[in-house]
Amino acid sequence: MSYYDYAFEGAVEKLAIGNGRKVLYYNVLLLPEELIKALPFKAFPKLRIIGEVADHPIRGAWNPVADGRKYFILSQRFLDNADLGIGDMVEMRFDIDDQDYVDIPIELESELSTNSALAQKWQALTSGKRRFYCYQIDSAKQQATRQNRLQKVMTELLG
Repeated sequence: MSYYDYAFEGAVEKLAIGNGRKVLYYNVLLLPEELIKALPFKAFPKLRIIGEVADHPIRGAWNPVADGRKYFILSQRFLDNADLGIGDMVEMRFDIDDQDYVDIPIELESELSTNSALAQKWQALTSGKRRFYCYQIDSAKQQATRQNRLQKVMTELLG
């Protein structure tokens, strides 16, 4: 029994995104055509979702490819934790998420709760810009790097 409205099986793939000058490679799941047609991509080109891949929780967005396909990025850390690799078949189950949801790192949450000037600047940002700053902090592997990035974000917002 699934608690999610949408589900499919697909292979973890390596997808090249970019033009001839700069190409980035991502580990992804591609959304089947029938689900592309069923989901509200006209209203939300980067549709945010919540769910699970191979029984591991995920939260993120379907991203567009120029040819109309949609992909969901699976970080290398996620693949390692789920013991998955390129070519593995997985089940993905998901629901449409709050399109403005932002997962705020605990260090930033603490600063926002004690610094009203910072909180005011934060509230003025779009949810996309908030996610950008949170990713900068959250993608750091070491605590010292997280703290440095937190300080940089605070400086940018207050500077």
